[in-house]
Amino acid sequence: MKRVLITDPITPEGLEILTQRGLEVVDLAGKPADKMIEEVGAVHGWIVRSGTKVTAELLGQAESLQVVGRAGVGVDNIDVEAATLRGIVVMNTPDGNTISAAEHTLALMMASSRNVHLGHGQLQAGEWNRQALKGVELRGKTLGIIGLGRIGSRVMTYAHSLDMQVLGYDPYAPQQLLKSEEIELVALDDLLARSDFITLHVPINDETRDLINAQRLKQMKPTARLVNCARGGVVNEVDLAEALNSGTIAGAAVDVFASEPIDADNPLLNADNVVLTPHLGASTKEAQEGVSVAVCQQVADFLLDGKLHGALNMPVADMALLKLLEPHLELAAAMGRILSQLVDGSVESVQVTCAGTVEDSHPIALAAVRGVLEHMLDSRLNFVNTAAVADERGITFTHAYESGEVGYANLVRVEVATGKGKSSIAGSVFGSHGKSHPRVVEIEGYHLELQPEGPMLFIRNRDEPGVLGRVGTALGSYGINIGEALLNRERSAEHAYLVVKVDSAPDEGQLRALAGLEGIMSIRKVVL
Repeated sequence: MKRVLITDPITPEGLEILTQRGLEVVDLAGKPADKMIEEVGAVHGWIVRSGTKVTAELLGQAESLQVVGRAGVGVDNIDVEAATLRGIVVMNTPDGNTISAAEHTLALMMASSRNVHLGHGQLQAGEWNRQALKGVELRGKTLGIIGLGRIGSRVMTYAHSLDMQVLGYDPYAPQQLLKSEEIELVALDDLLARSDFITLHVPINDETRDLINAQRLKQMKPTARLVNCARGGVVNEVDLAEALNSGTIAGAAVDVFASEPIDADNPLLNADNVVLTPHLGASTKEAQEGVSVAVCQQVADFLLDGKLHGALNMPVADMALLKLLEPHLELAAAMGRILSQLVDGSVESVQVTCAGTVEDSHPIALAAVRGVLEHMLDSRLNFVNTAAVADERGITFTHAYESGEVGYANLVRVEVATGKGKSSIAGSVFGSHGKSHPRVVEIEGYHLELQPEGPMLFIRNRDEPGVLGRVGTALGSYGINIGEALLNRERSAEHAYLVVKVDSAPDEGQLRALAGLEGIMSIRKVVL
């Protein structure tokens, strides 16, 4: 009989699924950690929430473990890389909180618009001051939605039922799948200036951290209200508190914080006209039951039937095959991430072509598409649902194997098309002394051998003396050290392509200054 370890609370409905299907449940939720250590070596499945830390050390002791299931979305508490190297599948339940988070967004928007929190506090203090708490109706107002994934799209539906006008900003939104009568897609600056309410539904990454800061808060109407049920860190909390206290905006409602539990000195705790909740977006009976049932079903399906749902890593039963594919998957994902930061406009298609000794193009194509999509989405993206998510966003992808001569033992080529054109990149996995070395070997037709890692600058420039020197001088003035510079001019006698690897990435102002240097035609920052 296969055994499943439970170390965080799971609802009875979820546990019943496991026992009914003949699995032995070892329920240690709430028990001391040493009990978990005693059992982990003899279980086949392991179900957790956010409380348990699934470390590489624990995974190393789990000799029989086949799958770790996370009842929820985030897997920051699970060492996914270590699990993958051991052939352990990591699963999550990505869509269990869509309704819950969307409804909480609506609840906070209503609470802020009608001063519910202030009225409650005043009544508790023995005050009755209706005139000071005059609110605003949602009907006829303009809602700006930043991020149009599942939750943002659900909020859009709710807004229509309230007779609100809806603006949307999402540079990666599949415009052909969004009806113009339902939502008007606009630039971020336009959305900030026109919206009466603004709600955020984006992941936290380098592009979205401090997305709403002092400058952008000043672009909003003084009567506008901001709602954040997305991720802590997307809104600069100091800037928001100052904007509320100064009357720059009328109000805010915040469910997520950069540090959780919220720090005692967080400025939002004493800010004016703010509603705060302790990360309740997924805290409903239905959502908690939903993720419990889903993760138990997923783990049972895998252990008993070999079926995969919500797998976050590439599940390959044969470890030799996993070792063979791993460097090519790593290379394809890195090239996808590079292209996602080089192209302009919404991605419409991804084409992957493999050649040489690497013939299994489908998982490699999935890795490349995942790399393209990763920075647009949150953690629900995985190898199993990548194709479905791409289709959901109107992105087509194809893959093929070519048997012709390519000049390398193996070659993976990725081409991304947007409404503004196409960009391509190719790479190969080199090997020596039993080690694999993924390398980019071609960018936009220029041959360069590049190890894809860290912050880089991708530059098109006129082929003339002094360009690299000017770039180096400018970076030096910013205190940014150059690690490596790669140049190729074989494609044209007039133009060259330059990749500069740096120790730290320039900020947006520095990047604009670099773009203005003599000889620079275009420059893009890429961070891996």
